[in-house]
Amino acid sequence: MTATVPVHALAPAAAPARPGPHRALNALRSAAAVLVVVYHLRTLLFVDAADAGDGLATRVLYVLTGLGPAAVVVFFVLSGYWVGGSVLSAFRQDRFRWAGYATARLSRLWIVLVPAVALTAVLDTLGLAVLGHTSIYAGDPAYHHTVPAEDLAGRLGPLTALGNMGFLGKIAVPTYGTNASLWSLGYEAAFYAIFPLALYAWKGRGGVPARILSAVLLVVICKFVGIPVLMYLPVWLMGAAVALFRRPIAARLVTLSPVVLAPARTAASVALAGALWATQASYSGRNVLLLAGTTTVLLVLLVEDVRWTGLPGRALDAASRYADSSYSLYAVHLPIAALIAALLTPQAAHRWAPSPAHWLALAALSAVLVAAGWLFARVTERHTSRLRAVLDSLLRSPAGRHARP
Repeated sequence: MTATVPVHALAPAAAPARPGPHRALNALRSAAAVLVVVYHLRTLLFVDAADAGDGLATRVLYVLTGLGPAAVVVFFVLSGYWVGGSVLSAFRQDRFRWAGYATARLSRLWIVLVPAVALTAVLDTLGLAVLGHTSIYAGDPAYHHTVPAEDLAGRLGPLTALGNMGFLGKIAVPTYGTNASLWSLGYEAAFYAIFPLALYAWKGRGGVPARILSAVLLVVICKFVGIPVLMYLPVWLMGAAVALFRRPIAARLVTLSPVVLAPARTAASVALAGALWATQASYSGRNVLLLAGTTTVLLVLLVEDVRWTGLPGRALDAASRYADSSYSLYAVHLPIAALIAALLTPQAAHRWAPSPAHWLALAALSAVLVAAGWLFARVTERHTSRLRAVLDSLLRSPAGRHARP
C-alpha cells in the first residue's frame, strides 16, 4: 500500500500541506471557529429566536450569532484544500507513504483531541456533581441542538471516550459528554482515509492486487461510516479540487489587476455571507452545497493571498495567527460554555432575553472562550511537530533494528 500514483495522472500541482503564512485563509479559519463558539454560547444563554421578539436589531443579531453550524461547512472546504492538497502534492511527487501520512494526521488530531476529551470528562463530572440540578446537566430538551438532552452521565464512559478519540463520535458511539462538537472530527478522519484510498484504487502502482485491496478498503470504510458522513464528502472534495489546480489558478490571479480582483473577492465574500445566512435559516442539502460552492469560489480567489498593509493588514495578521489555536478552540469550548451557562442560567426558563447588556455579556464570554482556546493551544496544538517527530521515530526504529546486521 505504499505505491504511488503516476506523476502525470495528477498534474497540475496541488496545494501545500500546511496553511503556512497564508493570512486570508487562516483568518477565514479563525472566523469560522469563533462563529461556532458564539453560536453555542448564544443558544445556551439566550432564549430561542421564536421567543426573542420581532425587533430588527434582535433578528439581525440572532442571525449573526446563529451561523455556527454553517461555519463547519467552511471548515470542511478548507480542510479539503489543505489536507487533500497535501495528499495530491505527495502523490504527484511520488513520495506519498501511509506511515508518514498517518503520523502527520494523527499527531495533528490527537495532540488536541485526547486532552480535550480529558478536559470534557473533568468539567462534565464536576458539572454533574455540583450543578446536576440545572437544565443543562439534567438533559433539558431545550438544549438538544447544542448539548445532549439525554443520559449525559452515560456519555462519559471509557468506551465512549475511546470511541471519540478513535474518531467514531456520532458514527459508532455518541459524542463525548457535552462536547457535541467532536462529531466533525470523525467525519474529517473518514475523509482523510477515503481520499488516498480512492487515488490508489484509481491509479496506484503495485499492480492489480494492490488496487483491488485499496478499492475493498475504500468500500469497507464508506459502508462503515455511512451516508450521513459521505454526504459531506463532496464538500471536502471541493477544497481538494481547488488544491489540484492551485498553480494555474495562482498564475491567472497574478495577471489580474487589483481593480478587477478586489471587487471579485468582495463579491465572493458577500455571496459567502448570503450562503451562510441561507444555511442557518434552513440547514438543507441544497443550502449546504450552496455554501460549499460559494466558499470554494472565494477560496479560488484567495489562492494568492491578499496584500493588505496598515491597520487592515495588522488586523489580518492577528486573525491569521489565531488560526494556530482555532482547532483547540473548537475542541474545548463547548464543555466550558456548558459549565458557564449552567452557572449563569441554571434553568432553561432563566435564559436571557436579548438586551444590550446581555449582548455585551455574550461578547465578553466569547472573548473568554477565545482566550481559553489560545491557552489550550499553547500546551497542545503548538507542539504538533514535536509529537509527529516522536511518532515518526517510533515507526522508524523497528525498521532500523531489522536493518542492522
